[in-house]
Formats: sequence, C-alpha cells, structure tokens
Amino acid sequence: MTFSVRLKGEQTAMAIASEMPLLDDEGRVLAVRCPAAGCGAVVDLINGRLDRHFVRGQECRTSGVPVMVGEG
Repeated sequence: MTFSVRLKGEQTAMAIASEMPLLDDEGRVLAVRCPAAGCGAVVDLINGRLDRHFVRGQECRTSGVPVMVGEG
C-alpha cells in the first residue's frame, strides 16, 4: 500500500506500508496506519483526511492532512 501525504507548505511525501488498510464491506478505506515517523497509530480517514490523533501526548503533525491510498 502506498500513501501520498501532503503537509501544508511541504512537498508531497510518500510512505509505503506493509499492511493493508482497514476496509468496509464495500472496499472503502476506513482507517490506515499513520505514516509519520515515530507515530504509527491506526487512524480513521474522514473525508480523505487523517483524523486528529496524538503521539507522545502531542497532536501528530499529520492530523487532518489529505491522504490518497493506492496499490503500491
């Protein structure tokens, strides 16, 4: 699985995950593992964006960023 994540003011970052995202019965992606270094939380996708989540007591910098999930 390949994730394409674009943080505000930065170029698009690519991350490859070895595990499949969480899918619903119709094959839509519900949650993915956060691609941020040091995070790795399983995060809901809300309207194509990573839901707000925390790492080590602080909001992860990828919270709210748009994500595209595709076959890698």
